[in-house]
Amino acid sequence: MPNPPAPRRAAWPPRIDWALLFPAMAGLAWVCGQDAVAVTLMMVFPLLLVLDGRLGWRGVRASQAGDTVSVRPLARGPIHDIIDGVLRECSRQDRTTAVLHVVVDDLHVADGAWDTDIGEAVMTRLVPRVAAVLRTPDAVLRQGEDGLVIVLAPTRRADLDVVMAIVDRIQTAVAEPVLVDGCSVRVHACVGICNEGMAPARTGAAMLAAADCALRLARRQGAEAVRVFTPDIQTRVETDHRLSAQVEDALIEGQFRPWFQPQVDARTGRLAGFEALARWHHPTLGVLTPGQFLPAIAAAARCAELGEHILRASLEALVAWDRAGLEVPCVGVNLSLEELADPRLSDRIIWQLDRYDIRPERLAIEILETVTLRGDDEAIMRNVTMLRRAGFRLDLDDFGTGAASIAHIARFGVHRIKIDQSFVTGIDADATQREIVAAILGLAERLGIETLAEGVETVAERAALVALGCPQLQGYGIARPMPLSDTIPWARGRRAGDIESRALPAVSVTTADPRPRNCAPGEGAGHAGKSGSGPCKA
Repeated sequence: MPNPPAPRRAAWPPRIDWALLFPAMAGLAWVCGQDAVAVTLMMVFPLLLVLDGRLGWRGVRASQAGDTVSVRPLARGPIHDIIDGVLRECSRQDRTTAVLHVVVDDLHVADGAWDTDIGEAVMTRLVPRVAAVLRTPDAVLRQGEDGLVIVLAPTRRADLDVVMAIVDRIQTAVAEPVLVDGCSVRVHACVGICNEGMAPARTGAAMLAAADCALRLARRQGAEAVRVFTPDIQTRVETDHRLSAQVEDALIEGQFRPWFQPQVDARTGRLAGFEALARWHHPTLGVLTPGQFLPAIAAAARCAELGEHILRASLEALVAWDRAGLEVPCVGVNLSLEELADPRLSDRIIWQLDRYDIRPERLAIEILETVTLRGDDEAIMRNVTMLRRAGFRLDLDDFGTGAASIAHIARFGVHRIKIDQSFVTGIDADATQREIVAAILGLAERLGIETLAEGVETVAERAALVALGCPQLQGYGIARPMPLSDTIPWARGRRAGDIESRALPAVSVTTADPRPRNCAPGEGAGHAGKSGSGPCKA
């Protein structure tokens, strides 16, 4: 893939040798009277020059093809040079190109075994495998421990359809098991794409940086996600980077505060509790939802610290409600997988409740359904067991979106399952959804588990859920999340049994990315444990 003029200069010295040898031999033959030999040499000379040029150039092209498959990691500088060379060729040939940045996930786990060299062994095997599904001139270059940069050779079309077909081949090749020392390793790849037409500048550095931006967004979406660079992505990544640098000061200054969304009894309309949802009160950007700041929290490695901050503020809210004479049975706080993996988590939560003199049953620990699949994790099981034995409520959040079995639910001893919004939205018009929710309600009743429907947004959805016998409801159709200062007026101004109440119109939320159906990015995510990229909660 390097620029062709350099190989041509490298091939020039052998031609000079031929050019000197043949005239000398022909002149010597003429002096010696060997006219026929001299004539023959003069005729053969041009033919050999032509053959030498063709064979030599083929060798150079073969060498170039070999150089575009790099098993060893390269620095960004050489990669930039290769992309620059391709861009110059595109200009000469009136063609185009694209850069794909691929990151291989789960490199270091192989059938439960850990090995310091297994990641490098897998990558060494993946590079030629990926090269095999591409064209010979396309470059496959290692970057870092787990990255590949694919540079397409000049082509007539590098639009999204063409590039996605290439991505499909790459991800299929990566997903095939790799055998390393008798262990079968399965990995997956996220891909960021930047084609020439979308690049912020026609340089190797700009195209690679743009592919990096797209890759960062893809990795937030989970395994095998693919994203294409756009100016909007660049803005989001730059914002995330700026927010990451501000997280520490924001935690110190108390800019992260819980907002509370009411949960009501569907039959009586009485307040059943609140769910604490993290908000960043940014001094210049306004109130940010988890979908807007979770990447910054993760990049700053402050997920656990944010979770502890939200827990402490939620307990203080319970104290404030009690002082105001407001009957709030419990408040729900989300715990991330990272927090649950901390062996001292349960001890810290119990200590916090003792500090505020709050009964354990008034704190609902919300865990994602996928956490129940980690039953073999000793730290997680220890925390869940200790919290349950101490009398805390356990809520299984986003029920129906994971793969938890009845056995998992029973083993974790959850008190309440929260039916995910995806089953609630449009339930009044979808008979299949009503059947699914009815089955969940029947299962929960048989197991003696309470049920709450999330994301209730319309009167018709509420009516359908009440008709099905759903005990508790939560969503914008009941009330929007609100700061602590608004919860007491909202509760006092609400008539008992009136489940038609709306959120306070005075509550103003400033977000950079509003969504339809009153759904802000990451709405309902308590903190870093709940992804803002999934269906937003109301």
